[in-house]
Amino acid sequence: MSEVAPVTVGPSEVPDAIFLPLAGLTVLGWTVTYVLAIRQAVVDGRVGIPAYMVAVNFAWEFSLTFVLEQTPMQRQMNAVWLVFNAVLLYQALRIGQRDHPRLSPGLFRWTFAGLMLWTSCIVVVGANEFHDRDGMYTGMIIQVPLSAAFILMLERRGSSAGQSMYIALAKLVGSVFAGLTAFVLYPSHHLLQVLVPTYVVLDIAYAVMLYRMMREEGRPPWAWRPSAAAPEAPAGSGGREPGAGSAPHAGDGNRPEH
Repeated sequence: MSEVAPVTVGPSEVPDAIFLPLAGLTVLGWTVTYVLAIRQAVVDGRVGIPAYMVAVNFAWEFSLTFVLEQTPMQRQMNAVWLVFNAVLLYQALRIGQRDHPRLSPGLFRWTFAGLMLWTSCIVVVGANEFHDRDGMYTGMIIQVPLSAAFILMLERRGSSAGQSMYIALAKLVGSVFAGLTAFVLYPSHHLLQVLVPTYVVLDIAYAVMLYRMMREEGRPPWAWRPSAAAPEAPAGSGGREPGAGSAPHAGDGNRPEH
């Protein structure tokens, strides 16, 4: 056991020349992820970010923006992200149930709202427990199931519908630089040094799996406007159905991760 609990050690003094590029690329990566996910949901009629994780993410952003004590820079960034998350939230409530055909629309909405409320409580209590003013711990912990959820979404759908390599790449960029930001700010916080590699590996695995699936479908992985709709497994099916057509179808800089 450490003589001094690492969580009690505050952020390091990091020169702006190091911090601002890391934080800036984190902000850019996640903002692009949100914009592309919103666009892809409009194009394909399937959410670009797993629906239940949208609830978790929105709760995190809302709590950091309006409930918890924040530094001015981080509050501004969280507020900007919250705008995009509000659009993703609307899309998740409108079309997210398509990924959960065994749930009735009513049950989906109730569980969605329940998860959002529970996450809000965890974020607020966790911030108090760890004195996590910039949401670093709660943000990094949430990042692991978020990254895993993309893989599960890909497998559940059995197709690349609602997804794109640009979303995967932007998310990877935002995640990597969020992790690097955490490392330079909190070099003695070893839990972060476990969480960050975990979700980065999951993000890389998702990108590789998505690329391979798009190649199998005959969908150009890097085409901005795919020449053909990605085939989609029928509702309730866990596997791919090659002949099926897709349904018409979303820190102060101290913690710009998501």
